[in-house]
Amino acid sequence: MKKPLIQFKDATLGYGRVPILSHVDLEIQPQSFVGILGHNGSGKTALLKTILGLIPCIKGRRVTRGRPRYGYVPQKERLDPIYPLSAYDVAAMGTFRTLDLLARWRRKDVAALVQRCLAQCGAAQLAQTPYSDLSGGQKQRVLIARALAAEPEVLALDEPLSGIDITTQKALLELLRRVKEERRLTILMVSHRVQVEKDLFSHIVWCDEGQALMGETGAMLAGGRLGEVFKAEL
Repeated sequence: MKKPLIQFKDATLGYGRVPILSHVDLEIQPQSFVGILGHNGSGKTALLKTILGLIPCIKGRRVTRGRPRYGYVPQKERLDPIYPLSAYDVAAMGTFRTLDLLARWRRKDVAALVQRCLAQCGAAQLAQTPYSDLSGGQKQRVLIARALAAEPEVLALDEPLSGIDITTQKALLELLRRVKEERRLTILMVSHRVQVEKDLFSHIVWCDEGQALMGETGAMLAGGRLGEVFKAEL
């Protein structure tokens, strides 16, 4: 087995000094597709943010292999419509940490990278459209393009299918499947749904009652655990 990309060792996770998940021991392997599932308030987002290094462990250790590059699609992204941002402008935000100081001044380099990411997400035709005018599914494509513009090793998404119709959900999941293979990414996705995504996940982390249990999808959904996981959709 490959060395884990990210690993937690007897970690306590939460916000500030308030614990939400305790005794977390899990390993995220390179190029896996991990679904982080659980009820509202079960610690899914806290776990994701700790994996990304956005918040520290309260106790225990988070260990990474090298310094992974992350692309992040946060939950319910809101950009004030008073700012006349196009889809291209939003996607270009992802290049800030990618390009060195000199390259940021080379507009052709930035434009080429952003256009590639928009095209890969099926959003090239939206480049000059005001972001505020896009549908929910179109906005998610642009936000995924923004995350890809950071040229990440790990793509993390927090409830990316929330508020989107089932047809658009399936299209976005197919996009993620294709992007993962083309870029050889590790993908982490928080969700409270299983019915659509279960065939996509290689592993599931189930957050419940202060614990985070991880295993291969088939094992996690087998037997009695199947009903428990599906309760997360309520």
